[in-house]
Amino acid sequence: MMQSIGKLCLLLSLLGVNTVVGAEMSDHKEIETTIYNYFNGLKEADRGMLERAFVKDGGHMKGFLRKEDGAKELTVRPMSEVIDEWAAREPNPDLKGSILSLQIYSNVAATVLFDFNGVFVDSFQLAKTKAGWRIVNKYYIDQ
Repeated sequence: MMQSIGKLCLLLSLLGVNTVVGAEMSDHKEIETTIYNYFNGLKEADRGMLERAFVKDGGHMKGFLRKEDGAKELTVRPMSEVIDEWAAREPNPDLKGSILSLQIYSNVAATVLFDFNGVFVDSFQLAKTKAGWRIVNKYYIDQ
């Protein structure tokens, strides 16, 4: 598998696409784990997984919600509030999601784009904290 990833990264770099070349593969895997802690935590209404995914104090979720008149309104909510809401929901095993792209910019900063159920594209900004890679901000848009 590592050879396949290496070949893919080489091909993408030849095409001018930024990859995780030069970044530790362990960081790449830890970031993927963090993103799927978010997604599976939401899907299963699992507070523990959600809290392992986000910087709970200081993290935010931002995005546009449609109002009754159809206009979009930018909302900003603290992650502690969002996690409380998500953990109180009923589990939803039918949700689907996948990572669209993962960019590691330094040893402490990364960005991930995530397809959420074919309805939203989530953009995550991650920071490497003492506890590992955590999502510091989530921004979503509908497709």
